[in-house]
Amino acid sequence: MKDIKSIWFWFTLVVCPLLVLLGIFTLGKLLGQYMYSEQFGFSSIAITQIGFIGAGICAFSQLLITLKQAKKRFAK
Repeated sequence: MKDIKSIWFWFTLVVCPLLVLLGIFTLGKLLGQYMYSEQFGFSSIAITQIGFIGAGICAFSQLLITLKQAKKRFAK
């Protein structure tokens, strides 16, 4: 069980920042299209873009939790 927790800990430290960056990139792309495109509409937003933004938000939350655990783990 300890091995699974250790693997999950390091997995979240590697994957979560990548998902956060993906969510920020997608949100920035949508904001850029909204600001500079005359033909932008909410119907032009794909479900994958919504998924990427949601995954970025969830990954940010999980990353904060993991960083708190890392602070406790490596403070010893």
